[in-house]
Amino acid sequence: MNILYNNSICNSSILGYHPKFTKEQEQQIFATFFEQLLLFDCIVISTDKDNFSLTFLISRLGLETVERLIRSGYIKFSIKSAIIVTGTGHQKEDGSIDESVIYSQPPIVGGVLGDAELDPEKNAFRALSRFEIDKKRRNKLIDKIAKSYLSTDNMKIGVDTTDFILNSYQQNHLEHLGLPFLKDPQDLDIEERRKLLDLANSILEAGIISKNGFKSYNNYGEFEIAEKSFENIGKAYNISSNVSEILKIENTPDLRQIFLNNQFEVDDIFKLRHLKTAKYFRKWINEVGENANSNEVTEAYLAEIKEAKSFFNTTKGKIIKNTFMYGATSGLGMLIAGQVGAVVGGVIKPFVEPAVDYGLGLIEEFTVDGLFAGKTPKIYIDKLKDEIK
Repeated sequence: MNILYNNSICNSSILGYHPKFTKEQEQQIFATFFEQLLLFDCIVISTDKDNFSLTFLISRLGLETVERLIRSGYIKFSIKSAIIVTGTGHQKEDGSIDESVIYSQPPIVGGVLGDAELDPEKNAFRALSRFEIDKKRRNKLIDKIAKSYLSTDNMKIGVDTTDFILNSYQQNHLEHLGLPFLKDPQDLDIEERRKLLDLANSILEAGIISKNGFKSYNNYGEFEIAEKSFENIGKAYNISSNVSEILKIENTPDLRQIFLNNQFEVDDIFKLRHLKTAKYFRKWINEVGENANSNEVTEAYLAEIKEAKSFFNTTKGKIIKNTFMYGATSGLGMLIAGQVGAVVGGVIKPFVEPAVDYGLGLIEEFTVDGLFAGKTPKIYIDKLKDEIK
């Protein structure tokens, strides 16, 4: 299964911090979310102890849509248990900040949330309690939502990441990231501490993604200090870019732009994910799409089309094609797969006679890709284009 880690809604480990998005930022978040739901089997959404992510989704998409996304297995949730914080000073009575106190403190500190804050049912309750939902229904929803939680990190990862970053700083491995080792860690000023904190949180996220074998839209290539640790992270940003290149060949806007053009809503996902060969397309693009060379990916796409066309130019391909055009019989099964295929051919006859296109879709489920080239990425793209119209 191709699983993507999404931290675009809640990506901070600062306790009590909830982002405030502009209208444009929200549109981009949901355009990307829409694209991810089409390209990956499952999206793991990062959330915090207050469950800001679920609250945000329900408030923008509606409870019915979010519940259906969860029930369908399209989205899951993960509470970031590890936290990394930094001090910003002491507030004085006049409201000003005394920054001098930070110089007696470590620049960053790692820790972990408590058991109560990591409980999936309590986390789901914190989000649902913000909405007017009948208590009986709310309790049922909590039970359903709690089952969609994944444990993605461990008790030590926050502390380990903090130690790793501080050691890297002291060994001057962060110089190319704007943090040269010119002073002791405790002498870093607020701006330098914030840089260290941002870097630590990025490394923390990358560690969670790498540990769980997820894909990510974030590019962690700049972190040479941890290159070996993160080299197995699925490069979902390449998949997104390569799909855009394929759609460009098909004279179609990329998926995010289609969404921003108001041609689709998130609700449309439930239909689009079940278009003919949608599952095959997700599998195919996740196998070839991480390639940074978009030319090679588009060549692979065109090669799939060529292979399908060349098959139907063979004698066997023409016979199968004509069989579909004039009514499928048990003879088709014999052509495809011997005695087993004959049974299949006999079973599908009542279904394929009314509509050739529907018949092709059924046959795909019973044939081998290499023999009957009925599954190609283009079939899904064509179906998607039909929906746009």
